[in-house]
Amino acid sequence: MTTYYVDYAKEKVNRAISEDDVWDGPKTGPSIVSNKNIIYVASDLRNGGVYGVGKGVSEAISNLDWDLRFIDGFGSEVRQGAAIKKAISFKPDAIILGGIDAQKHKEVLKVAKSQGIVVIGWHATELAGGNSELGLFMNVTTDPLAVAEIAAMLAIVNSGGRAKTLIFSDPNYKIATIKANAMADTIRRCASCEVLEVNALPLDKIAEQMPVTFESLWNKYGGDITHILAINDLYIDYVIPSLETNVEQQIQIPQNISAGDGSRAAYKRINNGGFQLATVPEPLYLHGWQITDELNRAFNQLPPSGYSAKVHMVTPENVSQLIGRQERGVYDPKNGYREAYLKIWKP
Repeated sequence: MTTYYVDYAKEKVNRAISEDDVWDGPKTGPSIVSNKNIIYVASDLRNGGVYGVGKGVSEAISNLDWDLRFIDGFGSEVRQGAAIKKAISFKPDAIILGGIDAQKHKEVLKVAKSQGIVVIGWHATELAGGNSELGLFMNVTTDPLAVAEIAAMLAIVNSGGRAKTLIFSDPNYKIATIKANAMADTIRRCASCEVLEVNALPLDKIAEQMPVTFESLWNKYGGDITHILAINDLYIDYVIPSLETNVEQQIQIPQNISAGDGSRAAYKRINNGGFQLATVPEPLYLHGWQITDELNRAFNQLPPSGYSAKVHMVTPENVSQLIGRQERGVYDPKNGYREAYLKIWKP
């Protein structure tokens, strides 16, 4: 059974590593509606993901006669709420929530809905799709369950079906818990693998707590740890000083895999062959173009496209292709999505 599962995992991992060069998204849809005013409300434009999606939206809209404005929430829930209210006051045709938790702002989003403002989110809820209760026409995101599964499957493949994993997650975010549980479930489906522990370490506490947390975990499990799985690259950023100490003492260190993010630091580590085996980035610019397309579908009184981008994994095998491109540090699939969307909008 273990051999079969490792082979199955290897097949899925290989697919996720391969270059995504075929457009599998929508090929038909409504022609573009003219003269629309859009406001992108960002959770925090210092966040690389939020900024990247905003850049994708801006790039897409540059081909249209739409107006786009940005309002920054500066990483604060209170400021984000104020930013949404400010956006509503401008009476736009649509608001994009970039990385803002829609559930925490459901009351003000009801105001937007009552005024006929279309609201689309990026990472605004846990899963892709619409949410009428929150007034979301569509939430765009890569499937977090698929992202978590492929990260855990790489650990299984890399260990030859003998992974013993630590999993790091943030208990304050439902999406983080969903991903951590999915990683744990995937590891447990491998009969000869083991989840040593799922450690709840909040993102805003990583810098100060990771050294003592990892020391405690190492004292508990030591050399049994073959892999560390984390919900994003930040956990790996802050575990490295502890791992460097182990390297200096010639102690075998675990392989590290991030189920989401795709930071420049992560790509550098993967490319250098040190401290990180893989990360699972999202196609930020593509998501920006998809959001623009979903807006146009809403303006045409049509349902969302239902598209969800394929999961892509960056490993030593393919990282050089990414960092060697002009837009270094941003995974941007060369599958012709820009041309495909323009063909829909302007047939």
